Amino acid sequence: MAQTFSPPVETRPLVRVLDNGITLLTERLPYVRSVSLGVWIKTGSASEPPRITGISHFLEHLFFKGTTTRTARELMEAIESRGGHLNAYTARDYTCIYAKTLDDHLATAVELLGDILCDSQFFDFEKERNVILEEIAANEDVPEEYIHDLFMAELFPEHSLGAPIAGTQESMAAITLEDVRAYYAKWYRPENIIISAAGNFDEGVIAKLIEKALAPLEARTGPSAPYYDAPVMGAGIREFPRDIAQSHYCIGFPGAATDNPHRFVYDVLSNTLGGGSTSRLFDRIREQEGLAYAIYTFQSAYYRAGFLGVYAAVAAENLDRALAITFEEIRKLRETPISASELELNREQLKGNLVMALENTFHRMGRMAKSYMYHGRIMPVEEVLAEVDAVTSEAVYGLADTTFRPQACVMTILGPDNALHVQEVPL
Repeated sequence: MAQTFSPPVETRPLVRVLDNGITLLTERLPYVRSVSLGVWIKTGSASEPPRITGISHFLEHLFFKGTTTRTARELMEAIESRGGHLNAYTARDYTCIYAKTLDDHLATAVELLGDILCDSQFFDFEKERNVILEEIAANEDVPEEYIHDLFMAELFPEHSLGAPIAGTQESMAAITLEDVRAYYAKWYRPENIIISAAGNFDEGVIAKLIEKALAPLEARTGPSAPYYDAPVMGAGIREFPRDIAQSHYCIGFPGAATDNPHRFVYDVLSNTLGGGSTSRLFDRIREQEGLAYAIYTFQSAYYRAGFLGVYAAVAAENLDRALAITFEEIRKLRETPISASELELNREQLKGNLVMALENTFHRMGRMAKSYMYHGRIMPVEEVLAEVDAVTSEAVYGLADTTFRPQACVMTILGPDNALHVQEVPL
């Protein structure tokens, strides 16, 4: 029987727009002792012109290099000396700068985020450029990371969604301090910012703290997300020879954009194929055949597009066998509806993952921000669970039939040259 979940009344999120135009999302959790606080800016690598690919990520790094009142070390000491931490990350549709702290030190965390957002001086520009160039080089040395960059470039060719988030050696070498300042002025404005907070706090107090800390940010006109056009998705096979021990492959198909009404069907389809230890690919390729340590599905949804992918790494001599089984399992989903018991297993697994993640304030904070950013509202947990419960075997079967088509498949393989000879998509 499907399980229901209803959070206590006091955890219902609140939405308000502050006087300077920033949207504030809060969820009070009086039974915890921490607060997770994130500043979400609606720009990421997908909003970047080719010449300055990687500038969102570069700017994220520079925010932590010091302000007029604090050095880089002093920024970190102010939060870490109180048992908290401060960090950031860049995605394709957004950038997030966040802090997690004990509730007693909320005012410090808010003040630090305000200092970073409003008064960063972008010190150590050349030094940080070199750090990112080393980061790019390090990523290329890790096949299980690098294959995903290669895959994205084939999935979204000639489009900003396919560009690496950290940029390329060439684009990073070309970005100037003037470029960074102009990009900051263009995107880092109140109308383009969401602040999300989850934890133990007084909602009136946190609103006043944030209004004060971010008061220097003034409303001004500019582009709004999504800034990019819908991509034309790629198709076909691309192989990249490299002298490494394993063959790594990614297989991708069109998926759900953030506004796709069938996105929950995609979730069940992806989970059934490769979402966990009971998934078809894991059971067949790892448990039955012993061909891979890591094999799983992954999917991403953006404003204008989405995809569903499969990743695995196998010994070069096992590549053909692993690919054959992968596509065999994909074909089975296209040819035969999943059973009621398998459907129920995957729905409950998805729901369980969601509900258990809600025990983490950082996850709650991020879920609120992404829901509001993509849907213009915070989707109640009960609504998401009901959407998952509403997915039927027929819907999964129909989606598999329309999605898993050879003409829409992208396959990227990285590995020893003697194993790279895949000629066609066996679907």
